Amino acid sequence: MRNRLRGAWFLACLLLVFQPSQAFSETDSPNLTELQAGWRMTSANDVTGDDGRVSQSGFDDSHWYSAQHMPATVLQILQENGVYKNLYYGTNLATPGALWKQDWWYRTTFTAPAGRDVYSLVFKGINYRADIWLNGHQVANRATVAGMYDEFEFNVTEFMVPGGPNVLAVKVTPERSLEGETGVELSDSWLDWINWKYLGYQDAQKHVDISFVPDRNAGVWKRVFLSSTGAVTIRNPYVETDLPLPATSPAALTVYCDLSNNTGKPVSGTLLGEISRPAKPSIKFKKEVRLLREQTQEVGFTPANYAQLTLADPDLWWPYQWGDAKLYHLKLEFKTQEKDEISDTQGIDFGIRKITQGRDKDNSFPEIGEGGNFYLIVNGRDYLIRGGVYSPDLLFRNDPARDATIMGYAKDLGLNLLRWELKIADDTMIDRADREGMPVMLGFMCCAQWEHWGLWDAEDQWVARASLRARIRELRSHPSVVIWASGSDGLPPDPVLNDYHQILKEEHWQNAVVDTVSHVNRSWSGIHMAGPYVWRPPYYWFSDQYGPARGSSAEEGDNETIPPLESLKKFIPADKLWPINENWYFHAGANQGNNTLENIRRVIDKRYGKSGGVEEFSKKAQLAAYEDVRAQFETYATHWANRKMMIHWMMNNPWPSLFGHLFDDYFKQGGGYFGAKKGLRPVNVVWDYYASGDRSKARLYVVNQTSETRDGLKVAVEFFGLDGTRKYFTEISGFSVAPNASREAMTVPRIPNLDATYLVRAVLMNEADKVLAESVYWGSTTDDDLGEAKNDEQFATKLTTWANLSALNRMPDGELNVSTHASELNGEEHVAITLANPGSRVAFFVRAEVTQGADGEEILPITYDDNYITVFPHETRTIEARFRKFDPGGATPGLRVEGYNVPKKILPVQ
Repeated sequence: MRNRLRGAWFLACLLLVFQPSQAFSETDSPNLTELQAGWRMTSANDVTGDDGRVSQSGFDDSHWYSAQHMPATVLQILQENGVYKNLYYGTNLATPGALWKQDWWYRTTFTAPAGRDVYSLVFKGINYRADIWLNGHQVANRATVAGMYDEFEFNVTEFMVPGGPNVLAVKVTPERSLEGETGVELSDSWLDWINWKYLGYQDAQKHVDISFVPDRNAGVWKRVFLSSTGAVTIRNPYVETDLPLPATSPAALTVYCDLSNNTGKPVSGTLLGEISRPAKPSIKFKKEVRLLREQTQEVGFTPANYAQLTLADPDLWWPYQWGDAKLYHLKLEFKTQEKDEISDTQGIDFGIRKITQGRDKDNSFPEIGEGGNFYLIVNGRDYLIRGGVYSPDLLFRNDPARDATIMGYAKDLGLNLLRWELKIADDTMIDRADREGMPVMLGFMCCAQWEHWGLWDAEDQWVARASLRARIRELRSHPSVVIWASGSDGLPPDPVLNDYHQILKEEHWQNAVVDTVSHVNRSWSGIHMAGPYVWRPPYYWFSDQYGPARGSSAEEGDNETIPPLESLKKFIPADKLWPINENWYFHAGANQGNNTLENIRRVIDKRYGKSGGVEEFSKKAQLAAYEDVRAQFETYATHWANRKMMIHWMMNNPWPSLFGHLFDDYFKQGGGYFGAKKGLRPVNVVWDYYASGDRSKARLYVVNQTSETRDGLKVAVEFFGLDGTRKYFTEISGFSVAPNASREAMTVPRIPNLDATYLVRAVLMNEADKVLAESVYWGSTTDDDLGEAKNDEQFATKLTTWANLSALNRMPDGELNVSTHASELNGEEHVAITLANPGSRVAFFVRAEVTQGADGEEILPITYDDNYITVFPHETRTIEARFRKFDPGGATPGLRVEGYNVPKKILPVQ
């Protein structure tokens, strides 16, 4: 069990958050049974004789590895069985070697219900190809079952034993891209998310870099179902919703599904539909349908023909920051005329909302072409995107507890969109996004197989199209899914792109679409991916000098993110923690510079001074991440006119990693997390680091991302020396800012006679002097300077002049009096942490951690309303911590408080 999920807390959390997949839940689809138990797996090298024997009842699989939970990839099952241990520690992940060079058998036995007409097997995803056998009969072979993101269903009625035991065996062949002369196999790649020097494949001749884990994530990696129905099955239910914007009522609903007659003779019957929502009247509709033998037909119900599908006063699905994510339920049944019985039942939840897209008048990249920046519109309202890139686990573990925590952290941060770059694993995370009102963006993976169109063979061509159709059919019913990207770093060639467009049309895709999220010459989608992908000084984001910091960006951040020391100790061996070495690089990204942490090391050395050990290095790294990430999010709040979308690269990692993230794989939050949270506050006060023009004046902004006007505000700014002496103060009152807007409050000239390193505090108050927002910045009388915009490199941090912040290391010690107050509400622990500064010195960059016992590991997952705070002389601050009640093994939760210049304090939580 991973460190972050342990004991009683994990079991309780799992029970609370697990819900069946939306597409095939037992309640909505009673004729679908997930084949989840009893699976075993082994290498095909250990199986001799005819393949058909493996799916016969007498075959002995007792020596095979058992799968604790399906679906599961090969490497996941091997680790669960102790073949490989602690794969995420040190360089252990390289130990298994090339598992992808052999085939793997999966096998299970199940009982099929008796008395049904048609039995079929539904495979939601196999990676990469498979031969499928049932009861000694071959159902399909690897020539037709190919494609990680395709879905397969096979009518196995003739091979099934109703009411008795059935044996299913699947021989999986992993992806083996670039092993032959042609074709690449459209699996998935972790690309530069993991270091392909250690975990991957490089082909200089073909200009291909592919990173992967030892099994290439091979296996039965998505759910498997047994379908037991009458003659006709219902598949792909969907409700298309429309609103007469700018009005949001009435709503027009169009219902679709696919009906399949799985028999050799015609079938007639009635398709019955019902739409329901608590406290709303049910909507019922029906249609007579006749299907020829073996025919599949799409059936639709439109408002033009069914007046009841026009809803007055609908309950809308809103993003969580704007309202409730209200869901309706669709239930479909097909009743056959011949037998007068229900042949099949399917149900889904859906939301009523309308997603559109637009372009503003700004053009961040005029050299590309005409048209401004992409922006999203939800239910007629412009939606400023400030999101993060989501990643599933590196082995694609289906872990609802993990995803629940990730969603909780995303909302705690204030992110309002999550992006998947392929890696579309189980639907449970997207189901959660539906319920919790978190918009998501999905699309194909960049750079590797999916964008090496020139290497595609005929199989790759049809796999690509089939995969898109399968994914769209899965995703289209989810109200949280708002954007699909057909390309990432590149633009598909016209034949591919034209077919993609046609598939989206045929599948009634009603959400935003972009052909690429990169500023390629053939097409300007309004979105760029110019990075940067490494640390930038805060002024960079505000200056308006650098194109990548403007417009609508699908990804920008820092590929070299150092977690706090406690996390580093969990995945880097103690004797490898310092100096930085190959063990660090093994967990780093892949691109030049990123793979040796070259840029962040340069940043820390140049701005904060060289480090004498891992603890000092990690501490400085949190400071650097905080100021960079905060400024990135702040500028997208203050400069709305030409900044419509920013997705932070990345939000989380697939494993313990030094690649970009806002929180690490153990759910520990570093400086970037709290910098982002500060920059994402709906009401905020922001200082711009003397960034614009000739840099002689700083600007102070007030941000209001709420729906209410803020009047009677006071805005203050003050400068301090590192010894706590106030050097400058000014304040204005009677300030107001409109809803969903930002406004410049004042300019501040260069302050004379400052120390080389100084602190700036900006404060926003209401008329009663209640603090609404406070932001503390650290600056240098020597400005950071990247030089001309043309010298801005995506993957390098090279400044012509560096701010000198090394004096922060010599600040006089600050003093804090610390106390706590613990309470419990609804099974959740609350701890109020009070930090009082009795002295005349600043307590700078103070981190509070609620721990497992005195000076133990931090309780994770956990949220704080703020952290890494600065407490000024004779002032008091309170931090609120919240975490789910857990069993600490008899230890009393403790508190650890430590600042950049405040010695560590340890005390019990009371």
